[in-house]
Amino acid sequence: MEAGKFFSETYSEARSRFLEAAEAAGAEIQSHENPFAVGPDGGALHLDTAWFGPRDAGTVLLNTCGTHGAEGFAGSAAQLAWMSTCGPLDLPRGVAALFVHAVNPYGFAWGLRGTENNVDLNRNFLDHNAEHPDNPLYDELHRFLCPKSLDEASIQQMLFAGARFVERHGQWALEDAISRGQYTHPDGYHYGGLAPEWSNLVMRKIIETELARASRVGFIDWHSGPAGDGELIHLCFSKPDGAEFARAAHWWGRDALDPATVNAMWGSKRPSRRGIMFWGLEAQLARHARLTGAVIEFRSACHKPNPAKAIRASLLERWLRFEGGFDAPEARTYFEEIRDDYAPRRKSWHDNVIHNALECYRVTFAGLAEWSLENARAAD
Repeated sequence: MEAGKFFSETYSEARSRFLEAAEAAGAEIQSHENPFAVGPDGGALHLDTAWFGPRDAGTVLLNTCGTHGAEGFAGSAAQLAWMSTCGPLDLPRGVAALFVHAVNPYGFAWGLRGTENNVDLNRNFLDHNAEHPDNPLYDELHRFLCPKSLDEASIQQMLFAGARFVERHGQWALEDAISRGQYTHPDGYHYGGLAPEWSNLVMRKIIETELARASRVGFIDWHSGPAGDGELIHLCFSKPDGAEFARAAHWWGRDALDPATVNAMWGSKRPSRRGIMFWGLEAQLARHARLTGAVIEFRSACHKPNPAKAIRASLLERWLRFEGGFDAPEARTYFEEIRDDYAPRRKSWHDNVIHNALECYRVTFAGLAEWSLENARAAD
């Protein structure tokens, strides 16, 4: 199988292929247009869903891609590969699948992680009526992490300030403060927003309407980014001592979920998180269903030999949004550099992504079938 054929060059192409494959497979399709943004070509942006299998299924796989827009290419290719290789015909009895394509269509279309409001959707799923979590160390970092220029002198000044911060607080504190989520600087990194984003509201509506009958929900949220070549990193956000974590470990292997394994594959100790979609949907479903799943990363970026390279994709996105603009002379080069981090075009990456994704789907659906059968036996 030529894995590269499942990868699209643009969001528009990926969307067209998703809809075409879903329709050919007999899926029930729904489309949600983002009224607040357009793509680079001025075209409309959509979050699309495809339902496969019985509508009254009590066991459903919820599979999302493009939560961090620019990371959508791998997840879209994985969904297309499953739909195109008889996946819908091989659904276990009593199990359905709900595929969500381009949770963040703005970011997917423009090649950026955040939404049209520079919001990181995976920091936006929390109670915005309550006081937002604080991140005091980020305030200290923001001053020097947002240079007006990306020339060598500015970068060196940023690195010097970062080194002084590490001397005071440690390397992990630096990484955690940047990526855990912050709610005070709209022009900063991993901004969680002060209200639910459009994508957040649409996802919650989908859960409310599409999964109302489900009592067992499997969840895979495809992402990409950490250095590697298409290997999977399983980030399970269930309570480590709970039944849902144990079930996920049964499906994908306890070693895959072990923090030591995750940290080794990630390249450092994982930072903490606030407002991730996993927790938001888990809380919403808790009224009538249990959720077992994970954020699953396709490793994609090349190895970063120094701190400037490690943060460069995020630095470029922020500069394009708030300093140079999308029409800057450097913009095309910078967009391409970001793309290469999250969706490289190398053949080995394409091959590994599709191979690992299809195997993950196979194992996950087997686990869902077992879960459904356990429930049926308990009801007898």
